[in-house]
Amino acid sequence: MDIFGAAINALRPALDDDFVDRANYFYTPSALLVFALIVSTRQWIGQPIECWVPAEFKYAWEEYTENYCYIQDTYWLPMSQTISSGSANNFEKRISYYQWVPFILGTQAIIFCAPFALWRLCNFRSGFNIDAVVSVARESAVKLCREGQPTDIALLASFVKDVLNMKLAAKQYARKSCNLSRLVDSGYFLTLVYSLVKLLYVVVAALQLLFLEAVLSTGSKFGSSVFPQLLSGVEWQESGAFPRVTLCEFAVRILGNVNKYTVQCVLMINMFNEKIFLLSWCWVAALLTLNVIHVIRWFLTLSIPHWRIGPTARLLFVHFTCYGPSDKAVVVEFVKRLLRSDGVLLIEKVAYHAGDVVASRLAFELFSEYVAEKEKHWSLLAGGEKETAELFKNNGSDGTKEEAPKRYVTVV
Repeated sequence: MDIFGAAINALRPALDDDFVDRANYFYTPSALLVFALIVSTRQWIGQPIECWVPAEFKYAWEEYTENYCYIQDTYWLPMSQTISSGSANNFEKRISYYQWVPFILGTQAIIFCAPFALWRLCNFRSGFNIDAVVSVARESAVKLCREGQPTDIALLASFVKDVLNMKLAAKQYARKSCNLSRLVDSGYFLTLVYSLVKLLYVVVAALQLLFLEAVLSTGSKFGSSVFPQLLSGVEWQESGAFPRVTLCEFAVRILGNVNKYTVQCVLMINMFNEKIFLLSWCWVAALLTLNVIHVIRWFLTLSIPHWRIGPTARLLFVHFTCYGPSDKAVVVEFVKRLLRSDGVLLIEKVAYHAGDVVASRLAFELFSEYVAEKEKHWSLLAGGEKETAELFKNNGSDGTKEEAPKRYVTVV
């Protein structure tokens, strides 16, 4: 039961994704697995093939013929073409894929899940575990709706702050060494991995589309040939991609003589295969388009600082009674020095899954603690403890020179 429960939990959607991610790693593989189950059920419970055998064949011979033709492959020949001796060996359109369709669909599903598996592995390795943070944030959102007081936000903010500070300290130490931990604690590790995963989604969808083109191709590109045929009323199945009627040749040894037979068979399973692969092609083509648009938008967001910092800044300004240029500078400093790129990504995921209200309160808790710590250090300077204050003034949390903070606004 524990194994079964773990498997069910592994199949559930994660809380460190967005709609495009979920379409790639969850919706698409789920649909492919359902298709594989349908085809498997038809193969093992139903009758995947029916053959028209000679009249002298008894029931056992007919059953042998159908079983042999199903596992030994068949071949397709247009009705206008005559059957010649050795057609099965000379004709190139052999139909041998239908036994493997469930395995093909299952493999496609696994490949679609691979990029997100990389993301989950690196997410856990980073120390943030965005899925767990967002889960607690969603529970806080429920408490906020029911009780009006999200008591877990302060604890969650304390945990996130500890992780961020730990990474800042580890970054100072990692500068003296060259290893993987230097990248993990850099502050942009998760963002880098997430960007790579976005690109892998595009690559996987493109490769899957090329694979479906190869399966469905009839001498030209499927997308540019099949759909015009469908619109003009031409039966594209006549091309032999998923033939309903095929031929099968086999030999039977009777009293020392080898008798060769050619029978005509109906592959009813191809009716399902045809619809499944046609629907899969349309879905993957739409998914590829969505992935390309989303990747372009994602990299534009990363390359334009205002787009990257803006959403988090807006969540913070909700708590300000008023703000000016100096306050905006403090917020930008907070985002760049404490949150950095990975922290911004975390706040975005909390906003996406738990709502802007919870994300805003989490960001403000982090900001308040950041401001309080800075004011504490600068109060040391005002109190005369110059040595400690000078050390903090000349060396910021990330080792860069730092100026005294400007006016902070009143918050509500």
